[in-house]
Amino acid sequence: MIVTTTNSIEGREISRYNDPIAANVVIGTNVFSDIGTSYVDFFGGRSTSYEKKMQEMYKRVTDTLKQRAQAIRADAIIGFSVNAGNYNKGTSSF
Repeated sequence: MIVTTTNSIEGREISRYNDPIAANVVIGTNVFSDIGTSYVDFFGGRSTSYEKKMQEMYKRVTDTLKQRAQAIRADAIIGFSVNAGNYNKGTSSF
């Protein structure tokens, strides 16, 4: 299934529009990731543990959307976007 951030797919005609589909994925981190990220925040650099969590979240939400699109017999997802944020104050969930 084609998943694109654009509003069209070159060479393909949109023959039918469906209601929007959405997926929510919440991934918690553990205390060790939080401690490691605190050091990264202070000293600079990249948090590979958080990057892995974000990649996991992206894959899970994409897979979920593909399943939902297939359930309504869609053959592509256009206008795809992902929003991520910290939803629990004091803890780290994406």
